[in-house]
Amino acid sequence: MINLTPDTHPIHLHQVRFQMLDRRPISVPTYLSDGTLAYIGPAVAPMKQEAGWKHTARVESRGVTLIAVRFDGHAGRFVWHCHTLEHAANEMMRPYEIVS
Repeated sequence: MINLTPDTHPIHLHQVRFQMLDRRPISVPTYLSDGTLAYIGPAVAPMKQEAGWKHTARVESRGVTLIAVRFDGHAGRFVWHCHTLEHAANEMMRPYEIVS
């Protein structure tokens, strides 16, 4: 998940579980100019409380949060969104589709 904002977002994916792999800061100006993920720091492992299968991840500002998602037989249309209500109500709730 790529977060270009100066805010950290609690991102929730419906109907799936995932494991956080790592986080990395990126150059936002480079990404906005040409779409390149230019890492500006090392990968940081998840904190102890973030280990294991989750439904929500803390996505840090100006960086990439890498997750591995498990799609366990749930085909259909679902949403992912920021758990900050004001954000979810203002375009930070997006659809995705799982196909079998």
